[in-house]
Amino acid sequence: MPKNRLWTFTVIAVAICSLSSTAHAALEEVNAAPDAVLYGSATVFHRGTAAFPQWTDVMRRADDEARTKRVCTAAVESGCVPAEWRALLESIAPLPLMAKLEAVNRTFNAQPYVPAWQNWHRTSYWETPFEFLARGGQCEDYAIAKYLALHAVGVGDDVIRVLIVRDTDLGVDHAVLLADVGGRSYLLDNLHPRIVPTAQATQYRPYYAINLSGYWTYFGGRSMFAAARGWADGAFTGHRGLRQNPAIVGADSRRTR
Repeated sequence: MPKNRLWTFTVIAVAICSLSSTAHAALEEVNAAPDAVLYGSATVFHRGTAAFPQWTDVMRRADDEARTKRVCTAAVESGCVPAEWRALLESIAPLPLMAKLEAVNRTFNAQPYVPAWQNWHRTSYWETPFEFLARGGQCEDYAIAKYLALHAVGVGDDVIRVLIVRDTDLGVDHAVLLADVGGRSYLLDNLHPRIVPTAQATQYRPYYAINLSGYWTYFGGRSMFAAARGWADGAFTGHRGLRQNPAIVGADSRRTR
C-alpha cells in the first residue's frame, strides 16, 4: 500500500473515531443521499475544510480571480476574466439544472488534459478555473472548474461537490463532480462526454467529497475505507491525523488522471 494511500485512509479513520453527537446527526442526514445509497456506504459530513490545504488554497485564489471585472482580450492574458468563462456563465444562468450540468460538463471536457508537472513543474497543483482555461489540467482541475462555474450561477452546495474516488479498473485515483438532482446522483467526469448516473460508474470507490461548505467521509460498503479494513486497525493506531498531516488529502498527493 503506497504511503500516500495510507494517509488518505488516516483522514477517514480520524473522522470516524472522533464522531460527536452532532456528527452522528449529520451521518443520519447524509446517509440518505443518493450517492451514499449507491455506494452502500455511510457518510459523515464535517463542517470546514481547513484540513485540506490544496482545496482551501485554490478556492482562495479562485475567489480573488473572480473579483476581477476586466475581461481578457487574449487567451494568455492574466489578471482578467477569460471571455469564455463570462460567456459560459451568461449562457447557463437561465437554463434548468440538468441543462446547466450538461453544458458545463461539455464545455470543460473540451479542454486538454495536461499533467501538473508539464504545466507547473510540480507533482501536484490544483488550478483555478481561469488557469485551467488557459493551460488545460488534470482531473481535479476539470472537477473544480465545473463546481465553481455552477456555484457562480447559483447551484447550491446541497447539489454539487467534488468527489475523490479510486478507479478500480485503471488502478488510479480520480476526481469528478458529483451532482444530486431530483433524488438521483450523477457524475460529471472528464473521461465521459455525457453526464453519467453514479449507479453506472461501478469502477469507482469513494474516498471523500468536498465543497465550500465542508467535506464528507465515506466508510463501509464500496468506500476505500472498507477496502482497507483488513489492515486498518494496526495502521491507524497512534496516528494524530489531520492536524498533524494537512497535506494528506485526496488527490493532493496521489497519482490522478
